Amino acid sequence: MNPEILTRTIDLTRESIVDNDSRLVRLSFSSEEPVTRQSFFSDAWVEVLGHEKREVDMERLNNSAPLLYNHDRRNAQSRIGVVERAWIENGRGYAEVRLSKRDEIEGIWQDVRDGILRNVSVAYRINERKLQEENKDKPDLYRVISWTPMEISLVDIPADPTVGVGRSAEDDAHTERSLKSQPQLTNQKENQTMPEKVVKTPEREESEPAQNNSVDTNQVRTETLEAEKERRSEIRELFTGHNEFSKERDQCLDDPSVDINEARKMLLEAIGRGEEPAASSPRIEMGETDAEKFSRAAEDAIAFRAGLADKDADPTDLCGYTLMELARKSLELRGVRTERLDKRELVGRAFTHSSSDFPKLLENNARKAILRGYEEAEEVFQRFTRTGNLSDFKQHSRVGLGVFETLDEVKEGGEYKHGTIGERSESIQLATYGKLFSITRQAIINDDLTAFVEIPRKMGRAAARTVGDLVFNVITSNPTMSDGTALFHSSHKNLAGSGAAPTATTVGAGRTAMRTQKDGAATLNIRPSFFLVPAALEDTARVLMASETDPSQANSKKPNPVRNAAEVVVDARLDEDSTTAWYLLADPSTFDTIEVGYLDGVAAPFLDQQDGWTVDGVEYKVRIDAAAAPLEFRTLYKNAGS
Repeated sequence: MNPEILTRTIDLTRESIVDNDSRLVRLSFSSEEPVTRQSFFSDAWVEVLGHEKREVDMERLNNSAPLLYNHDRRNAQSRIGVVERAWIENGRGYAEVRLSKRDEIEGIWQDVRDGILRNVSVAYRINERKLQEENKDKPDLYRVISWTPMEISLVDIPADPTVGVGRSAEDDAHTERSLKSQPQLTNQKENQTMPEKVVKTPEREESEPAQNNSVDTNQVRTETLEAEKERRSEIRELFTGHNEFSKERDQCLDDPSVDINEARKMLLEAIGRGEEPAASSPRIEMGETDAEKFSRAAEDAIAFRAGLADKDADPTDLCGYTLMELARKSLELRGVRTERLDKRELVGRAFTHSSSDFPKLLENNARKAILRGYEEAEEVFQRFTRTGNLSDFKQHSRVGLGVFETLDEVKEGGEYKHGTIGERSESIQLATYGKLFSITRQAIINDDLTAFVEIPRKMGRAAARTVGDLVFNVITSNPTMSDGTALFHSSHKNLAGSGAAPTATTVGAGRTAMRTQKDGAATLNIRPSFFLVPAALEDTARVLMASETDPSQANSKKPNPVRNAAEVVVDARLDEDSTTAWYLLADPSTFDTIEVGYLDGVAAPFLDQQDGWTVDGVEYKVRIDAAAAPLEFRTLYKNAGS
């Protein structure tokens, strides 16, 4: 996802004028022409804007988007017209724009008629792009499969390309044309040091004798001073017009190892840290429309009524509106007449109208409810597991390296010897879990907040519960490890020889078994951090961990050797397998225990929506991509109990 505003420039011809009297002009504002771009923090890439109808969101342009002059939004005079309509045809974006008849626009209109003002620039925001061609020796090719044109401008010339701003002052990337006309930024790897300034000594005349390879120190000093003077002059010129970055300028000037390419990179990074690329003149963004203000306030009102708002949030002016009243208002602000629609028709139009904000209001609050439920779920697996990042649904290996046994003594003048590390890997593979739920028109008419608050919240809890089921299935199913032996097995020395209830003696034996685990000849000294028990053993476990004296001895003053030895963790899923078995687990931040993997590391459930076909309303899909697998057997211990 790319939140920056980018621009492209296309020529406007005199044949584009549709109507002189109304000043209506037809123009093409975009195409699928590849353009090379380079951001502040990455290498260059080639960008192709997709022009399938599903790839371009034309809502912004078709909602009276502004026609600007040179992308200037500083004041009302900068708006020179309006976009009447915009569409996609034959792989290009077209629009009909109408210029204002204000006196101050006369010169611009005359330049358009005379063919003097020809350049058209579109400002757009990238929502999603897809890698189409990965190259080693040239920039990768990306197709933008979701983008939103924001406004159209008539422009004179591009902004200064030497600061990497591209075709307008809002653009943070070079267009293909500007890349060809200026030096490229040095592409240095992150692990390289800054380049040193190289000063070359003058080449000798062929007739000049070699003087025993001696160096003329005065000449070298002169050349060095001249090179340093040139370097500082170039850097000062580079920072001209960027006084707000005087700190970075002085840093470049004071460090002789920073050449002009490195200085340019530092300037671009400084610009990129702002909210938008620095412009040649102050710029402001246009304020929210009435529809956007309503959408935000309505979403907050629904959240407040449903109990999803923050504790310190105040009620908005729309808290008194019913869901159906919000649906009506959302349509009216988009220009839809609603006075003749009955309740069912009104809600149906609010769901299906292309520019209606109503479905988004419900979706955003449903998403909040799902996340609230996911966070509220009574789950304990996060304490003793490690979160992993899986990039796809293929089977992944988790390599567990052994340890060096000890370091060898090296005698004086002796030779260092290579150590050996054993290698063993466990596998983990993602799976998708999900369900559908729907919000009907009847629920909206009945002002039923439960339909899209309580149901999504329960779905969020179900998502968390699903991941918990995966984790405890690893523990109770005793899966086979990569060495061909079950997770808990006498060969792994992590299974008690005979089952016994948790006491100071049996828990102490488990602790000893974990501490004495070996990897080769190395003793690992693993300390148990968690005491995992079924609900049936909760009281016994808590008394054992809290008691100062041994609770198994009647009226005894014998100290309890396992007091506070581990944190008690209780889960009733264990009772379904055994009400007597108990476990000890190591700290997952120190040792490999059980990994819970998520797609791209995103642990929260995902919500998607579509207009209902089988139901009279909107359907929502909740899914989560997760997996759980044991990484190591030495860090877990089981006693079957009695």
